[in-house]
Amino acid sequence: MHDTFKYQTATDPPELARYLAVLAEGVKAGALTVAEGHMTFTIHPRGLIDLGLRVRRNHGRTRVSLELSWTEEGQDIAGPERRP
Repeated sequence: MHDTFKYQTATDPPELARYLAVLAEGVKAGALTVAEGHMTFTIHPRGLIDLGLRVRRNHGRTRVSLELSWTEEGQDIAGPERRP
């Protein structure tokens, strides 16, 4: 199954830190739900998680890319859902 949830925003450093804290808590808890509009997406990070971090700087613009990946197991995995 292929599901995609994408969120992008411009934010200041303190707000970005709050987003990262929520992501970290979800990873630690083993379940993270994200929502935008009428779309809800739940992921269940378990077992070993591959971490990829890439930092690029080009003409004064810096980009940090963070990628986490793992294998989800079981039938209780929730994909995207539409909220009423």
